[in-house]
Order: sequence, then structure tokens, then C-alpha cells
Amino acid sequence: MAGDTTLSENYAFAGVYHVFDQHTDSAVPKVQFAHDDRHLLACCSLDGTISVCRLAPGPPAVLRVLRGHGGGVADFAWSLSNDVLVSASLDGTLRLWAPADGRCIRRVPDPDGAALLCCAFQPLNNNLTVVSDTPGPLNTPQSSPTASSRSVMSLSAPR
Repeated sequence: MAGDTTLSENYAFAGVYHVFDQHTDSAVPKVQFAHDDRHLLACCSLDGTISVCRLAPGPPAVLRVLRGHGGGVADFAWSLSNDVLVSASLDGTLRLWAPADGRCIRRVPDPDGAALLCCAFQPLNNNLTVVSDTPGPLNTPQSSPTASSRSVMSLSAPR
């Protein structure tokens, strides 16, 4: 403790609007606001979940926790219209989620079963995602809920 201050004075966060603490036992590798919505945000955790949170109106709240990955979630991205989230997990799967109701729309396993580290939607076509796994190639699975799980193109740098 510094000087004669109390524990709460040492850990006071002046100017902090709210602290979301639902992921207390695992790291949170990413937090991202939804596109064109300053009140809607999500965060992924190495506990295997994604939290969708609302800052306003009303008091800040966790709207839902997306569960289904069997390993930590390393990355996620909002679709341009914010109606879909894509997540990349250390369990080797990419998942598409409906953040409005928490439903998993689609599960796409990595062709090699490798841990997935990052993902992104193609900016002009949300039916296409890019995901990278631990060996390094970029895979581009179709994100459409109706696409077959074999709709994957792999891009590798020459060695």
C-alpha cells in the first residue's frame, strides 16, 4: 500500500465507466466494438467463450455468453451488419454465431485440426472469412450458413 491509503483507494479506477468481470480466470485476447454501434461490444476469452455486452441504454450488461468452443477463443470479428460473429478457437474450429440470440449458426473444423489463431470477414462479402492456423496457411472458408464444410480454399506462402 502506498502511504496511508486503503485497499479501495489503491485500486480505484477514476473515470472508469464499468468493469465487465465475467472472465476472471482466463485471459481476454480481444475486445471489439460492433460496427457503427458505440454501445455494443464483444470480447473473447481463453475460457472458450465470447461475451456480447451492451454499454447503454440503461446500466451496462452482459447480454449473452456464447458457448460451444472446446478450447480458448483466440479471435473473433463482427460482420459488417453486426448480425453475425465469426470466432477462431484453439480447439481447431471456426464458428459463426448469431449474437442476437447466442445461437451457433455453423461450425467449420480446420482441415488439419490445427488451433486457429485469427479470423476476419471479407469486408465486401460477409459470406467469406479468412482464418489462420498454427502451421501458417490462410484458409478462406465460405461463411454462408448453407455452404458445405468442404468450401475451403487454403493459401500458403512459398517456402
